[in-house]
Parts: sequence; structure tokens; C-alpha cells
Amino acid sequence: MIAVRPPEYFPRLAYFALMMHVDRFVLADTFQYSRQSYQNRTRVRNPDGWQWMSIPLKGGQHDRPIRAVEIDQRTVWLKKHWRALEYNYRSSPYFEWYEPDLRPFFGRTWTHLAEATVASVELVCRLLGLDVSRVRASSLPGAPATTADVARAVGAGALLAPEDVVPVERHHVEDVVAFRYEEPTYRQNFAGFEPGQSVLDVLFNYGPEALAVIEQGLPRLHPS
Repeated sequence: MIAVRPPEYFPRLAYFALMMHVDRFVLADTFQYSRQSYQNRTRVRNPDGWQWMSIPLKGGQHDRPIRAVEIDQRTVWLKKHWRALEYNYRSSPYFEWYEPDLRPFFGRTWTHLAEATVASVELVCRLLGLDVSRVRASSLPGAPATTADVARAVGAGALLAPEDVVPVERHHVEDVVAFRYEEPTYRQNFAGFEPGQSVLDVLFNYGPEALAVIEQGLPRLHPS
């Protein structure tokens, strides 16, 4: 079974829960970039609730494949994002534990969206100890740009897809299994609970137990 999802920026818990349930995960960097998605942004906790961390992009790129989308270098977004993480998570139990692994990401120069987001996914997988076969769609024969073409390129049987996209995928792929994830309520470093945060929120608060927290979402699989 495979999953095919666009790379996202330090994604939410459901992204990695989906990955845990497949044999191969395809990072669909050949798909068209979508505004108002999580492809160039993520959410982190702060004292007032939560805030966005967004990668600034050059204008006029909404019709490009994700791998071709360029980052706007006029802003010091990496420095701002690292400062936000330091300010909001320095007091959390495992920030200093992961700081040596995370800091280099924010010290690099990223020119294209896909290289930054794929790197963020790969980094989190390493920190979680999530050993699932992953491949970029752009590295597959013909650089397939649709889910159906990706499935053919990898010789996949069933496709595991988030519940909200199953109706669309059903028109293109014969064997689709719906993935439902119910995010667990977990301890955060500020009062209350704000769902939909970056996986970094769980890592900083739970450390080596982060994967177990993600698993508490108890996803249910059923044929669509």
C-alpha cells in the first residue's frame, strides 16, 4: 500500500500517522502548488494560542509544480522561524534535546520550496525514528504528476488517502482505502490545547515518546 501526498513544511501529526500505515510514501513534489494549504506553512503554539510559520514565496507561481516554486529570498524567514521556536519552546522538556538536529536546517539557504519541505519531512522522520520507504515523485520514471500516474510508476496496489480527498482519488485510482485520523489531546507547553500544530510541538514536549503520542490518534482504515 502507498500514500501520495505533497511535501509540507514540518507537517501536522496526521501526515506522519498516514506514513506509518503504508509500505511506501511518495512525496508528490510534481503536483501543482496549492495556495491556502500547508505546503509552505505550519502552525506552532505561542502564549496566545498559536501562530503561523510561513515560507515566503515569489509571486505568480500558483500554476507551477511544487518542485519549481521558488522561495522569496528578500526576507529572513529562517531566522524568524528559529526565533519563534526558541521563544515558544525553549522551556519545553525536549527543545534542547533536539536543538542540535534542528538548528542546521534554519542555518541553510533554501532556494526552492520542495527542497525545504522535503528536507523538513525527512528530518522529522529521522527524529521520530520513522523508517518507512520514501521517494520524491520527481525521481520516479517520467516524473508523474497525478496520483494515478504515481501509482502506476511504483506498481502500487492500494492507495491510502486522507478521508477528505478519497472522493477525488476514487475517480483516478481503483483501489482506495480511506484514512481517518483523530488527533489526540496531548500536553502542550502553554495553557489549554490547540489542535493542528506542527509535529515539532509533540517532539518538543514528548521527545522519544512522540511517535507513541501520534499513534494515539487511532486511525481507522476502511475500503472507500
